[in-house]
Amino acid sequence: MTAHTAKCRNCGEDVSGEIYHLGFSDMQALYCSSCAKVLLLKNFSLLEKNNIKWPNLRACDPGFQYFDRHLFPVFKQIEELFRPCSCGGRYGYMNPPRCPKCAGLFLGDIYEDKPVLKSRDKYVIVTVGSVDDVEQLKKD
Repeated sequence: MTAHTAKCRNCGEDVSGEIYHLGFSDMQALYCSSCAKVLLLKNFSLLEKNNIKWPNLRACDPGFQYFDRHLFPVFKQIEELFRPCSCGGRYGYMNPPRCPKCAGLFLGDIYEDKPVLKSRDKYVIVTVGSVDDVEQLKKD
């Protein structure tokens, strides 16, 4: 993790936070739909325990959709494992990061409804804190 400051594309304010390299950290980020919180998915055994399989499809494979849109059902299954954010928003794979000052899209609509762009996003910015994947699980 590294301290980082960037300018919000929505309000123009400088925002400080911590940057994590997702690949080196072996985790994925699900941003809240309403506020700047982020859920860090670190425990990938949660997927196996819930029979969620990550399809590794190539363009020639049946079921493949351009821009990796075939991953949307998988994203939905994973997102349904977690309780909503304390603000009432939902943690989602395709939610772009939000500014802690204005709640607008901090970097703009960087994923453009294309999972392939999310998969290329190698960093997560944590500005107001993160929630733990296991602690955020829905209770049975």
